[in-house]
Amino acid sequence: MDTRVRLTGLLAKKTVNALSDEFSKRILLSTVERGKTVQEISLEQAVPLSTCYRRARELVDDGVLVIETLVVTAEGKRHAVYRSSFRTIDVVSDFSETTITAELNEEVAEKFRSKWFCLSYPNGVR
Repeated sequence: MDTRVRLTGLLAKKTVNALSDEFSKRILLSTVERGKTVQEISLEQAVPLSTCYRRARELVDDGVLVIETLVVTAEGKRHAVYRSSFRTIDVVSDFSETTITAELNEEVAEKFRSKWFCLSYPNGVR
């Protein structure tokens, strides 16, 4: 399965925005190798908890972070486990054009493709 993708349009813009924000970049870096909860990310990366929750939601909406799974504690609380959509991101710009290519994080590649495939066609219909 090919794990390299070319990012264009809105996804490319959202990815560059995420990389330019220090907290968002820390969240993405923290979740490349394994999925983590917001609490784990916050502690590991010194991102304030409320900021971490807000940025994680934004990054999921933007497509650069996915919810890998939901964990339910013994007390019945649900926690999302987040994972970066990408293992690597390459941005090349000559000031007239910016090209972005990324290597999908194989463990969550199908979730990423499903989200962006459905957004590519109205109502998910080809």
